[in-house]
Amino acid sequence: MPDEIAGMLTRRAALVTAFGSRLLARPAATPSTPVDLFHEGDDGVNTYRIPTRIETRKGTLLAVVDARHDSARDLPAKISLVLRTSRDHGNSWSRAVTIRQVPEGGVGDASLLLDRRTGRVWCFHSYGPPGIGFGTAQPGERTGLTTFQFHAMFSDNDGTTWSEPRDLTPQIKDPSWQAMFATSGTHIQTGAGRYLVPMVVRDAQGIVSSRNAYSDDAGKTWRIGAAIGPGTDESKCVELSGGVILQNMRNGPTRAIALSNDGGVTFGPVTHDNALIDPTCNAGITRYLHKHRDLLLFTNAASTKRENLTLKISADQGKTWITSRVLHGGPAAYSTVLALRDRSVAVMYECGETSPYARIRFVGFSLE
Repeated sequence: MPDEIAGMLTRRAALVTAFGSRLLARPAATPSTPVDLFHEGDDGVNTYRIPTRIETRKGTLLAVVDARHDSARDLPAKISLVLRTSRDHGNSWSRAVTIRQVPEGGVGDASLLLDRRTGRVWCFHSYGPPGIGFGTAQPGERTGLTTFQFHAMFSDNDGTTWSEPRDLTPQIKDPSWQAMFATSGTHIQTGAGRYLVPMVVRDAQGIVSSRNAYSDDAGKTWRIGAAIGPGTDESKCVELSGGVILQNMRNGPTRAIALSNDGGVTFGPVTHDNALIDPTCNAGITRYLHKHRDLLLFTNAASTKRENLTLKISADQGKTWITSRVLHGGPAAYSTVLALRDRSVAVMYECGETSPYARIRFVGFSLE
């Protein structure tokens, strides 16, 4: 980054400290007033969880979440996937519609990926047959009634309709593994066109680790990369300048970091970013690239427990974090962050007053 840009950002960071985080407070086309998209009890649903969001090539915002009908529990509880859309930068939203439900078991933990070349939006998610979740799945099969499954469907019309779901599990699961699932949130297509979907795998020995599933033919076939490090969990990846993939992972009281030079298949040593305090929770990361700005934006519950949802900014590819803004100081959990086409930034996150899972909120900011 040129010295004058770095200097400008440093001066702005100082102003943030002095004047109460006003760097991100200017009006944007995206609403700067938080909008609660899902609230516990709406439409008879016990709890909405797992925020997932993407912007299409036409500028439509898609927000997909778990509708956890009977309780807040994970799969194999009764869960379906519901969608709300916005065609005006998040100022107004459609009613929630169900995009997938199953008669038995459940589906959940959705993630979204945009193919920039075709405009196709992919929705990856888990399917748990009756009684099967990440903790109860069994080894011995690539897929089946005792397997926690990795499914995908897509939309070519901005979320209006979706393809039939496809079971990708047989392509990437080692039969000896006990279970695997895709990390929820927003995923990326690299500059070379590769789809990267971060996975969590519990192997034959019961060791949990982060990996990436990847496709080099627009989702027709899939492979899975090497384990990044034992004890790593839900993760997000971002492509840095030069094509390096940075993986940011859930792993104890601070975020684990690893770098890949082969497109997210294998990684170097795992380190920890002590500036990114984390309560062992899913988080969000994205690259903001415009004109002379090359920033990383990171969101998480920046505390030792699930609270204090915070947005942080780095101007040196994640080496340091120059400024931050608390979006919700109370209970909070999962989040996802996205740089939009109008150059604003939108964050979607779980929060509440007494519980981190009371609502799922959307808010936008301008970095100008």
